[in-house]
Amino acid sequence: MRQVLAVSLIMLAGTVADAGAKTYSYTCKNGNFTVTAALDSAGRWSRTEPVTLQIADEPPQTLTADPDAPDADSYRNKDYEFYSLKAYTTLTHKSHGVTVKFYSACTAN
Repeated sequence: MRQVLAVSLIMLAGTVADAGAKTYSYTCKNGNFTVTAALDSAGRWSRTEPVTLQIADEPPQTLTADPDAPDADSYRNKDYEFYSLKAYTTLTHKSHGVTVKFYSACTAN
């Protein structure tokens, strides 16, 4: 029984490790940014792991999945909201609830 459990855990760990993380670069109307996301075993962005947003020389931002958008890649923190559904991708930078910068017409490179 212990051997079966050990083998199962090793196989599960291998699946997660194989999925890994991937960095996506986006070119938008108002600037460029990258997002690094952990991938699940099917190659989709993980909804349980946060993603890392990097804009130019600014410090990296950690964004968590938005539970209100289950069909899209939607991640946010208090300052940023990344949203992507099929070919529509945006990034919004807010400060105290006011939109500071809106990245639109984004395409993945």
